[in-house]
Amino acid sequence: MSGTEQADDLRALMRVPWHWEWVPQTGPGQAEHREWTARVVALFEAWTAEGLDAGRAAWPAAAGTPFPFTAGMLGREAAGWLGERAAALPPWARLAWGAAFLGGRPRWAPVPVVVEFAEPEAEDPNYLMETVGARGMEGDAREPVVDYVTTAIGDGLRVFALCRSPEGAACARLHAALRLDVPPRGGVASVSTDVLLSTLVFETGLMAVIGDGVEQLMQQIAEECAPADAGPARLGFLAATQEGQS
Repeated sequence: MSGTEQADDLRALMRVPWHWEWVPQTGPGQAEHREWTARVVALFEAWTAEGLDAGRAAWPAAAGTPFPFTAGMLGREAAGWLGERAAALPPWARLAWGAAFLGGRPRWAPVPVVVEFAEPEAEDPNYLMETVGARGMEGDAREPVVDYVTTAIGDGLRVFALCRSPEGAACARLHAALRLDVPPRGGVASVSTDVLLSTLVFETGLMAVIGDGVEQLMQQIAEECAPADAGPARLGFLAATQEGQS
């Protein structure tokens, strides 16, 4: 088998399906947030039912207490954790969360990704390579791996590097950037926006698939900004000005 064939096989193994969605910008107690929380709980109930049933069956009677976990509990904790992270973001940023599936079952969830929408600083988007650390960042353990991404309404890149967290834990960073040229639709003028994505992962298995997962999110963002069916945009965003970020 040639080196090219081996690389293609490895990429096929890493291309696992992902589920991505947004954490609402509304706070707890508001209708949109309540509906989203119920949805997350329902997803986790479906995803964890089999595993929890097995854990419950193996729980020793001698423990003297009932099995301490429920699927609803896991979903509510996940929603609460994601909601807190989303609430801490500036107005021009959104929090996406994802789940990666192996053999039809969720293997990693929830995986948070911060997504920032910014007004372009220059017509030439090459400066984004520096923004996402394509040539390296402080704390990187080795030279980053850079992959280029093409969407229907703009191009970008994703950068993966092994590094250490501020607390000193071994991890990997994934930074990505897109320059999107959103066409006019529904009476809204065309607009160009830079989209910046970032996440840290700590599990070795997740490191192997996070790059392709974030690329799937990048494609989803482009599709939600300008649906292929020419329908209304499903993703609204605030293109932050320099004054708004100060």
